[in-house]
Amino acid sequence: MVVLLKLLYAAAITTLFVLFVAFGIRTFYGPPEFPQPPDGIFRPVAPAPPGGSWEELTPEQLAYTEEEQERYQKAYEAYADDLKQYHAIVFAVAAVIGVAAIAGGVALSARLDALRLGLVGGGLGTLIYGVVQAEGDIDDIGAWAVFVIVALGLLLVAGAGYRWLSAQES
Repeated sequence: MVVLLKLLYAAAITTLFVLFVAFGIRTFYGPPEFPQPPDGIFRPVAPAPPGGSWEELTPEQLAYTEEEQERYQKAYEAYADDLKQYHAIVFAVAAVIGVAAIAGGVALSARLDALRLGLVGGGLGTLIYGVVQAEGDIDDIGAWAVFVIVALGLLLVAGAGYRWLSAQES
């Protein structure tokens, strides 16, 4: 029964840690706003009604439509660039927090088994959250940057684990 309670406690720590990081990032560093599509575009989106046809646009309407579409396209391209930067920052922050949680969980005293397991699980969940947030933008972040973050994380976790395992054998 005690083991089951410890596992449930570790699962709760894992879940709450990932949610804390995810909502913390979103609260203090939100994603960019999606640009509003232009209003008043005269070009119909749907096909002409049966037996009817759409009226031709006047030169003024056509010029306005083209200007609005160009403005929206520029706003959308800026949004896409901002979104890539947002994903890169979220990935980096989540990776650092996740690796720190894993290292902290490994380094804690053996008496705190449930908390240790929760922190390690929460760190892994946070790393997964960061990768999912980065989606297809990982290539845009740069393979070298991702590699460096992962290598530092591996070194930190391996070092903490070595220290902990060495202390256990003594």
